[in-house]
Amino acid sequence: MIVCPKCGWRLPPCWRAHRYFLYAFYCRLDEFVRFYPAELVKQLKEELDVEFGLYTLHLTKPRKPNMPRYVLMILTELKVFMYDRKLIERYKAQHPVDQVSLEQFLELKT
Repeated sequence: MIVCPKCGWRLPPCWRAHRYFLYAFYCRLDEFVRFYPAELVKQLKEELDVEFGLYTLHLTKPRKPNMPRYVLMILTELKVFMYDRKLIERYKAQHPVDQVSLEQFLELKT
């Protein structure tokens, strides 16, 4: 459970840390319905992306017919960075990969 050290606000227990994205959480849609107001659930189902304080909530589409839908909660700043291709290219241009260290890393792996 995540607790704010300043104000003591607690994230509901339905949220789990995302395996692949840092500072992102996810929960199943049926769990989300239990912990959050019906207006927010309705808005999320209509728009798929909802601003929620510092976070953006995103409702996923099921990959298979019987799979559950998930709600992702990610910091709005990070979501913009993750999906804006121009911003990603600009970041890569400003932080080029050091080829020497990359080659050394690849030699260590073999």
